[in-house]
Amino acid sequence: MMPVVRMAQESDLAFLIEHDRHPEGDAIAHAVTDGRVLVLDDHGTLIGWLRWTLFWDEHPFLNMIYVLKEHRGIGLGSLLLEVWEREMAESQYTTVLTSTASDERSQHLYRRRGYSDAGVLLLPSEVAELLFSKELTASAPGGDRGEAHEGQPPHTGSLL
Repeated sequence: MMPVVRMAQESDLAFLIEHDRHPEGDAIAHAVTDGRVLVLDDHGTLIGWLRWTLFWDEHPFLNMIYVLKEHRGIGLGSLLLEVWEREMAESQYTTVLTSTASDERSQHLYRRRGYSDAGVLLLPSEVAELLFSKELTASAPGGDRGEAHEGQPPHTGSLL
């Protein structure tokens, strides 16, 4: 059985603070409180997460997606993205954004998932940061959780 994608809870903070080393612990706690972190829960064991914020206070921006190394290569990153994108569409957002360093493999995941190159950020002494955007399609009234799309299997992750 595939892991479940769910909203992070306060009880997930120890895992997130240990593994998500980019923001300070307080920032992670605020993101969890604000409902901006999803986790991959494999029968009570957390194996990944996705954290986002709003760019310009109006566009969902994926800050971090991470799956523990021993769980990579089986579609869990795609599952996290799929659930997040669906939830953003159901929340009436029409575009999502993200970025990745040009030397990271995640750029290939974003392109496979329909993200378009949207620009490059060049900072002194840093590798180029690639910017991506994706237009979301509106879901049917009431959402489409668990329903198969044409040619695709049913979703295995859910936030609720």
